[in-house]
Amino acid sequence: MSGFRLWEILAVILSLTYTILIGQGLVWCWPFAIGSGIIYTVLCFQRRIYAETFLHFFYIVMGVYGWVNWAATTENGFGQTLPFIYHLIAVPVLFGLTYLSGFLLKKHTDAKAGYVDSFTTIFSVWGTYLMVNLYIENWGFFFVINLVAVYLYFYRKMYPTALLMLVYAVLSVIGFLEWQKL
Repeated sequence: MSGFRLWEILAVILSLTYTILIGQGLVWCWPFAIGSGIIYTVLCFQRRIYAETFLHFFYIVMGVYGWVNWAATTENGFGQTLPFIYHLIAVPVLFGLTYLSGFLLKKHTDAKAGYVDSFTTIFSVWGTYLMVNLYIENWGFFFVINLVAVYLYFYRKMYPTALLMLVYAVLSVIGFLEWQKL
């Protein structure tokens, strides 16, 4: 087994641990998010998935933010909802940014699957904002993002990560149900 694949499997284990813990509302999810973010930043860069490289770096920063600030944030409770108008504005803007990012990646880099890569990245930034601020809608966004990411990672021959994204889609449903209880 290659060194790349071993690092990928470690990142999958850390990512799964993070997702299970955050679904249960446990603050100790964040070190796992940071660890997997560090590994995936390197792996995605090596596979020329540049928007995802940026996304995993963003996850490292959000992991630190979440770890430091979550105790204060959770006082308001899990499962808050963001007014629908915010989503009505955000989704078209996110699609516009996806198109722009995909276009720039295709034109100026050797990126593979630039538009799909951009979609998962741009929408994941929004989903992560929702998650660290405890908005329950994050789980719906991540359900769709993770299904699209299955294709992206399979296409780039990152098979354990493609399987992780499929598991994430299931965990998105479970996380949504769990946050309704918290």
